[in-house]
Amino acid sequence: MNMKKITTFLMIFFLFLFLVGCSIIGVAINNGPNISENDDFIFIHHSCGENWLNNSLHAALLAKDYIDERNDITYGTFLNPDAGRNASLGGTPGDNTDMNHWILWFNDYLNAIINHGCADGQNRIIMFKSCYPTNAIIGQGCAGDPFSDEKTSRNYRAVFTYAEGVEEYIHNGKVYKPLEEIFAENPNTLFIFVTAPPLCWADAVDWQAANARKFYTWLKNDWLVSYNTNNPGLNNVAIYDWFDFLAYDKDHATHPNMLKNEYGGSTGNSHPNAFANQQSTIDFCTGLGNFLDAVWETFTDF
Repeated sequence: MNMKKITTFLMIFFLFLFLVGCSIIGVAINNGPNISENDDFIFIHHSCGENWLNNSLHAALLAKDYIDERNDITYGTFLNPDAGRNASLGGTPGDNTDMNHWILWFNDYLNAIINHGCADGQNRIIMFKSCYPTNAIIGQGCAGDPFSDEKTSRNYRAVFTYAEGVEEYIHNGKVYKPLEEIFAENPNTLFIFVTAPPLCWADAVDWQAANARKFYTWLKNDWLVSYNTNNPGLNNVAIYDWFDFLAYDKDHATHPNMLKNEYGGSTGNSHPNAFANQQSTIDFCTGLGNFLDAVWETFTDF
């Protein structure tokens, strides 16, 4: 082969490598979330969330350059179910934020959530939480039932992943998927689950509070790790462990896993106080290296 042919061959070869590389980059770009300047943030919550928003969270969220509008679903909020789905949360879905309600929310009302309150764009970030009574976990339970209102760790786990030995959920004539499947099918949305704030000393029972911490630890260290392993590069699910931020450590001498005194633990009221809300906002979205900026960067880094 003469030099001219060798040169031609090499040019064609490197051109081929270049085109393949561009193709791979193009696939990665096409698989990323469709970010827009009109992206909105929605929070599904009740009283603890309302207090946090009014204290400092609302203003902090609107200060983000990646959030256009901040919307709410709370007590009294009405939404229609998605086409062909059950009106499983009744006349005012916003009244329902217990753990067993989340499988209904995300199977029957997801499109309604994504578009609720948006003047333009969509709710690119969906944050949701239950209130503090959900932490009174009575034990593991016999079997996982995501539709049960019994506060057991297996029922709670079944909301996020299929219960052991179960391959399909059927409820009121419809097929329901655990949250991990719903989230994986919606890569353009960032889902943030906020763990419920801990109970104050007067309301908490030691072993129930310990069960709550165990469940949230499983959710972060087992379930979320498994979700990310099974959905590499998606990065569209995050867990903000508000319980852990507000609670004494599990080894605290007198009030393990309960609301810290400085956050209102001794008041007999399980709603985190003003100082708790201020500090939570710093940790969640305004402080250096805060949670929200980090998860948004990971979500959009493709």
